[in-house]
Amino acid sequence: MTKGERTRLQLLEVAAAEFAERGFQLTRISDIVARAGVTQPVFYQYFASKQAAYDELVGMFAQRLRTEVCQARLDDDLQGLPQDVRIRRGVCNWLAILQEDPNLTRIGFFQVDAAETLKDELVTMIAENVRIEQRAGLFRQDIPPEWLAHAFMGVIERFTRQTPNEQQREALADFITTMFLEGVRQR
Repeated sequence: MTKGERTRLQLLEVAAAEFAERGFQLTRISDIVARAGVTQPVFYQYFASKQAAYDELVGMFAQRLRTEVCQARLDDDLQGLPQDVRIRRGVCNWLAILQEDPNLTRIGFFQVDAAETLKDELVTMIAENVRIEQRAGLFRQDIPPEWLAHAFMGVIERFTRQTPNEQQREALADFITTMFLEGVRQR
């Protein structure tokens, strides 16, 4: 990685922290560069404006979640793994993405005006995955995919506000997977 790439990433990291702490309106470029230990001209080498840096952060965050939804789709062979293992891995990946950078998650999942639009888009993508998995015979047909997707998003959104360590995150992924696959009724 070049020095310029490191500087750019540092500016994005610092900008995420500033935006998360102060919000977009109250964050100034001077705050970002002071915290990053660079000058304003250096900031402008990488970003046309504060809005451009903010939009890039939100875009990166959203793309990571979209990619995870696409990768989480189960296929007929389940890549040689049991269904619950694949789902647990996907849930754990979601939690890891959302907890990896709390500042970015606060901005992209809770602060930005487009957060609800992003969540709605993810719900639509998850529901489509469920439909495909229902057609493949992996999930029950009587479960409305949209309801399941909304329920999953609600659970994920709530647990995102916590900060479990890796071991707790894996236990949480196990709980979420079991809850969705098995329910809570005694058999």
